[in-house]
Amino acid sequence: MTGEGNTLRIKMQSRNLRVLVARSFLYGLQTNMVRAIWQPFVLQLGASMPFLGLLESIGGFGGLVSTAMLPVGGWLSDRHGRKAFVILASVFALLALTFYVWAGLAWQWWLLLPGVILLGLAAIARPALDCIIAESATPAAIGRAFSLTSVAFAISGILAPTLGGWLAKRQGYLAPLLLGGVLELGALLFVSIFLHETHRPQQICDSRTASLVNTLKHVFDPPPYLRSFYIASTIDLFAFGLGSAILFGLLHEEFGFTPLQLGLMSSAQSAVWAVSQVSVGRQVDRRGSVRFLALSEGIAVVVLVGWLFAKSYPAFLVLYAIMGLSVATWGPAYMRWITNSVPEAQRAEEMGRLGAFRGLLSFPASYIGGLLYTWVGFKGPILANLVGAFAVTLVFWYLVPEPQGTAISDQD
Repeated sequence: MTGEGNTLRIKMQSRNLRVLVARSFLYGLQTNMVRAIWQPFVLQLGASMPFLGLLESIGGFGGLVSTAMLPVGGWLSDRHGRKAFVILASVFALLALTFYVWAGLAWQWWLLLPGVILLGLAAIARPALDCIIAESATPAAIGRAFSLTSVAFAISGILAPTLGGWLAKRQGYLAPLLLGGVLELGALLFVSIFLHETHRPQQICDSRTASLVNTLKHVFDPPPYLRSFYIASTIDLFAFGLGSAILFGLLHEEFGFTPLQLGLMSSAQSAVWAVSQVSVGRQVDRRGSVRFLALSEGIAVVVLVGWLFAKSYPAFLVLYAIMGLSVATWGPAYMRWITNSVPEAQRAEEMGRLGAFRGLLSFPASYIGGLLYTWVGFKGPILANLVGAFAVTLVFWYLVPEPQGTAISDQD
């Protein structure tokens, strides 16, 4: 009977992972298409580079609203399950896209602000989604599970950005935004019907996690065994926000690159990412996380040096494609490190706390990057990004330990 139960659980895990891969593809079509045209769209409505940076600082990947949602989402997910928050995130994303379309119709850039706030609220699902992927794989294959979902996202990114840029050129910016809404609705319906819950909440006795208030209080007090990782990944996010996060806006302003050209760049990066991701995930499972985190930063350093001296579109196209290797090495290594360092019952909560720590310390970066552009020009935010990436490479290589075993208990 136990054997039959284990077999059923393995089958369920395998089926759930397939659903997550399909969801990642649908979500990737939407977000890759919108992301390719988003920054030129903001600038076309009359916004400045600092305002574009402010929008990224508020609701971008490491933005203030996104950051605030991470510990809340992690705490709630550990106590109420994972699936509901993945669904809620799609609802927020649909509302955000509605505001983007409204801003385009009314030609009012200030309407983008509630849109990016709503998009930031969608980050409530990020800890739950990371955990549901880990919990849909065997412990020995966590890196490969994250690689499969990443590959699905990357494959969608081969077509979607170029399609978004082409639609923006032929039909205007509203066309890819509307199509993005249709794709997000499809992902919402797919997850609602087919995704299975992986986490049955149980009483968490650790006094540090007894309440959401205590969780928020301890955002800046991570356990000692996690602190070097917290610091390194936070410097990484801040450095990324200074330059890479606003790169398409910088290229549009400085070199006049069109949405179609930017879409082709994003597609090239996704192609490299997709081709390399699965093999990288296998190597992460075999060889550990830290060396790949350092390698990811080292690749970024090389690319950033190239951006400082590049002048032509083909040069930026090739360099941005190479950055796909950095993305492929970072994702599975990052998730394997934190997954194998935190007990399962507190995994989403710790992921949320880590995200909040990183985001609260780095959310102004994109706004600062926009200011650097107005003060210094294109090389200002890129050089600042380069210095940060080089520092993170050294921190990961010399100061961050490889987690031992699978998960260790939370302790002071």
